[in-house]
Amino acid sequence: MSITRKHSFIAVTDNQEHMRWLNAVFRDEGEVVVADLPSLERVRQILDLTGAQVVFVALTPLTLRQDAALIEGLVAVKPLLSVIAMADQVDNEMLLFAMRAGARDFILTGSRPGEVINLVQRLQNRTPAPNNPATSLGKITALVSARPGSDTPMLALHLALAMQGENKERNTLLLDLGNPASDTLTYLGLSSPYSFIDAVRSLRRLDSMLIDSAFAKHESGLSLLALPEDQGGMGEITSADIYVLLGMLRRYFARIVINLGGVPQSDFLYLLLSNADNTLVVIEQSVPSCKQNMQLVRKMIEHKIAMEHVELVIDRYLPQLPPDADSLSRGFGLALQATLPPSGMARLSMMNSGESLFHCAPRDPYTLAVRKLAKRIMTNSSSADQGSSMKKGLFKSIGSWFGGKVE
Repeated sequence: MSITRKHSFIAVTDNQEHMRWLNAVFRDEGEVVVADLPSLERVRQILDLTGAQVVFVALTPLTLRQDAALIEGLVAVKPLLSVIAMADQVDNEMLLFAMRAGARDFILTGSRPGEVINLVQRLQNRTPAPNNPATSLGKITALVSARPGSDTPMLALHLALAMQGENKERNTLLLDLGNPASDTLTYLGLSSPYSFIDAVRSLRRLDSMLIDSAFAKHESGLSLLALPEDQGGMGEITSADIYVLLGMLRRYFARIVINLGGVPQSDFLYLLLSNADNTLVVIEQSVPSCKQNMQLVRKMIEHKIAMEHVELVIDRYLPQLPPDADSLSRGFGLALQATLPPSGMARLSMMNSGESLFHCAPRDPYTLAVRKLAKRIMTNSSSADQGSSMKKGLFKSIGSWFGGKVE
């Protein structure tokens, strides 16, 4: 009796209690995307980008006519959409308005999760699948690490450059949302007044022309979009903004690499990870790195990230020192995707030269390893199928690796 995982459900409400209730109801079933503007255009935009087939519209006595007009508009533009009206109390006038407008059903907020899930399932079984479901063309690879530093942006940058390849046309986007901000732009000697926050603010105008003119561009053809150093506008960004932006970017780029190194554990982080097609957790062999990244992996599991698409990359790896790669993979409960050599001199040279490792150190072992990793990701020849059997090892081995107990 469960709904297929990773379904999206749209909620049109500005009531925090409604949001908490819906998130609790669908915690194990999918994702609830809150429409930050109760307009037909905005809700339709989110529907197109998420492929959701169910929308919850909150009704209130003061906005009843506008709420009913929204339902009527949604049903007109999306005849197969299941619109569920919801209210805090039974009200015959509200019920009548909602049903006349085209709502499929009416439910009280705070209802038991089983009742809501059963209702949604009945509506989905009754409604034929749309002929042209929303499709996302671009594939997203996210890199995440609990610790700020140079390793994750370095890897994200070179993975993106390797995916871009020799093609000078728009093909790959590096979305640098890591901490410290904009490191990847600095590495390449680039600057850009147009940031991730600007892209969110200009969603209505985001098209090929804006991307080509405003996004930072490397000579290889790689496009870059980063957070600004002044992140005062981040508090205004909503979950719906991120869904819409990622959905639009997927339409313009075949590959998107997101640097999330050093991003604090937050709804922002988990939302981005939940939208990635595959995720690489970047660690080192040290106690601090293992401890903090294990906590991060545990939080990812708690937030229902699809862990079968999460793999491990061990950076600055020294095979002669414990713990070895296999032990780390078992301990984290993640399939090992790659180990990367230290290559300290090549990395430092790259960071100070403004040129990528593909230019300043093309034969360095790190450079060659990143090329191989990018190829594996693009051809889907990874070891992800090994990951599901490992999770029970999480947190059990770290103490024995380093000769002590780590809480």
